[in-house]
Amino acid sequence: MDRKQIVQQASQLKTKDDLLKILNLIKKAEIEDMGFDSSMYHPFTEKQINFYCNPNHTFHRYRQFKIKKKSGGFRQITAPRTQSYMMMLSAINELLRSMYTPSEYAMGFTDGRSVVTNANVHVGMEYVYNIDLKDFFPSIHQARVWKRLQVPPFKFTQSIANLLAGLCCMKESREDDKGNKKDIYVLPQGSPTSPIITNMICDKLDYYLSRLAKRFNMNYTRYADDITFSSMRFVYSKNGKFIQELHRIIKEQGFTINESKTRLQRRGARQEVTGIIVSDKLNVTQKYVRDIRNLLYMWDRYGYNVAYSKFFPKYKEEKGHIKKGNPDLINVIDGKLMYLKMVKGEEDSVYTRLHTKFIKLANKDVIAEKTNSKGVTYLETNSIADFEKKNFTKIIFAISEKGHHYAYFMLNEKKILVSVNKSLTIEEEQNKDILVISTCRGKDDKPFWLIHRKDKVMVPPPPIVDIDKLNEELDSLLNTC
Repeated sequence: MDRKQIVQQASQLKTKDDLLKILNLIKKAEIEDMGFDSSMYHPFTEKQINFYCNPNHTFHRYRQFKIKKKSGGFRQITAPRTQSYMMMLSAINELLRSMYTPSEYAMGFTDGRSVVTNANVHVGMEYVYNIDLKDFFPSIHQARVWKRLQVPPFKFTQSIANLLAGLCCMKESREDDKGNKKDIYVLPQGSPTSPIITNMICDKLDYYLSRLAKRFNMNYTRYADDITFSSMRFVYSKNGKFIQELHRIIKEQGFTINESKTRLQRRGARQEVTGIIVSDKLNVTQKYVRDIRNLLYMWDRYGYNVAYSKFFPKYKEEKGHIKKGNPDLINVIDGKLMYLKMVKGEEDSVYTRLHTKFIKLANKDVIAEKTNSKGVTYLETNSIADFEKKNFTKIIFAISEKGHHYAYFMLNEKKILVSVNKSLTIEEEQNKDILVISTCRGKDDKPFWLIHRKDKVMVPPPPIVDIDKLNEELDSLLNTC
């Protein structure tokens, strides 16, 4: 279902049944685009939309957890609790994305823009000024969402806007100045629809701040709650006109500046915008390059298992919460290199050197001790119970239209297919206690999931390594950066 079709259908929205119909059309199109058969499609029901549109049902709709911030501390994430609710919000997100394009100054949560395009605006400037909006998502109340949905480009009726705002917001209890608890309705941080709604709400903020920037001959961009100005001359006096106007506009638009994260970066020192160095050209930090190099070094010298065993605890500690299951080291390094290329360019000597080393290692049979006679490499194995608990999901066994046995689970609103060992009987499939799920790589090096009996294939523990010697070599690497 393309955007023109969605917009055409959305222009006729008047009742709850109309909304349910368009969400189901979007859901069905997404399932077909993913290549699944028709048996995978289960339409949203009126009962579901009636339940999920009531933000008072917070506990039944959301689960909360904390992830580490790069700047220290934790950020609380409020994510949909059930797959049906997650998929409904994803369909709403597609509806909104089809109808709305963020302002030219919004660099986050929109197609064709990223932290790189955001940083590129501010390269080579004398001054770079960063501010952060405090409690960005939960500072946007349901009433603002409701009103925004009734004006262009949406122009939804009050009843449709009320349904959508209820579906996308949640109840939160807060204390007032006198210590009395009060229920308010706000955007959750972690919902699929919250990012685009923040851009919708911030249209006016972007308009006024871009005009302020032009008035003082400055550049302006916003990446979610991260706002950046840059200029060739100093206009940042605490009592100056620019700072006064900046605070007035942000307050009038219903936001608060997080003063502890305000930074003025002068030329000659390291200037960063959304984690990217912009002093003279786009660049990453030395630590970023060093981390890739250290992983490649361990992999080359000690093998994949040792590199993974040293990498994973640190990765988990830094992330605080791993939402997609335990990571494949190869995919992580590949992703880091893709980001490095995006920032520094494909011809950059640092990127080409690291990428060449990575390709050489990835093509090498460094994990042959976990590869069976059919060329399948077992990267990690978990019991079904542990896997479901860690990933907040459920593994479902099914039979395709052609009679093939397979399984699937939902992860981050996507249906993930899982291969099932052909020797398993139907009775064994129903006994999850004897089964495990492994992340694997085929002989074509493509990753896939496999369910099999736990007594058939087990991933061996990493070989014993002299940790003192390994740490000495890593310390030596750090000193040469």
